[in-house]
Amino acid sequence: MAKPIRLTIKGSDASGTDAPTVDDLLGQVRDFVEMLRGVEDAVTDDGKVLVWRVTDVTMNSPISIEVTPFSPNPAIFADARASMVQNVVRKGFSALAAGEVRPAYFTDDVLPSAQRIYGRVLNGLAETTIDFENDEDAPPVEISRDTARIVTNAAAAAKPTRVAYRELGSIEGFISNAERDGYGRGILRFRSRLDGSMIKAVASGEAFKQLEKFRLGEVWDGVRVRVYGVLRYRDLGELESMDATGIEILDQVELPSFEDIIDPDFTGGQKTEDFLEAIRYG
Repeated sequence: MAKPIRLTIKGSDASGTDAPTVDDLLGQVRDFVEMLRGVEDAVTDDGKVLVWRVTDVTMNSPISIEVTPFSPNPAIFADARASMVQNVVRKGFSALAAGEVRPAYFTDDVLPSAQRIYGRVLNGLAETTIDFENDEDAPPVEISRDTARIVTNAAAAAKPTRVAYRELGSIEGFISNAERDGYGRGILRFRSRLDGSMIKAVASGEAFKQLEKFRLGEVWDGVRVRVYGVLRYRDLGELESMDATGIEILDQVELPSFEDIIDPDFTGGQKTEDFLEAIRYG
């Protein structure tokens, strides 16, 4: 049988009790199991197989919970798989405590759960200890407030600072809606031709006059346009909105009517079958 893992979760309260809140206790266990499942998915080719069950709860102070891996299919021997997953997670915790931003196999599905575990130790918990019993020689992972600060500071330092900026330019797309907002400003909402994103353009000057024609005129939904003005970005390549100064209508070609395409003298007075026979046999 695969070896279990024991989590000991100690709370922090002004009254002196070390009992964690329900949210902190369940959150730590849930995020830890999500880490195990995410690492299993990352290190294997056949996805998640292991099922983690609560096999023991100790109500001593502080409280501890034991989780054990099982295989839902008796034909699958899961001990080696479970041991590999536990080793990767244990080494990942050690790497995070040493200031590493992304340990091996800590994917985008795993890393957020780990960061939340450290975050709770800084906000409500005193510490969390994780004992991986599959390796008796390895010491338990102790997540104290000091190690939690190391992890959160390293993550914050590695995260690039968002820089908002503006530039002149134009975007081509298809009109979705033309309206006025609560301040009386003209608003054109159109879908970008390149990536399909919905763009909000606040119209002024000549663009405002053009927008009023769209708003009060006939149906313009889906008409292709090129909008000129100031592009406002939240970050590199992440468009927030647009100050439109001009709008150009593209490919505004009316479809032919039925009367435009029908020709009563198409066969030159011949019956249809005679006309087709003449074409077929020359």
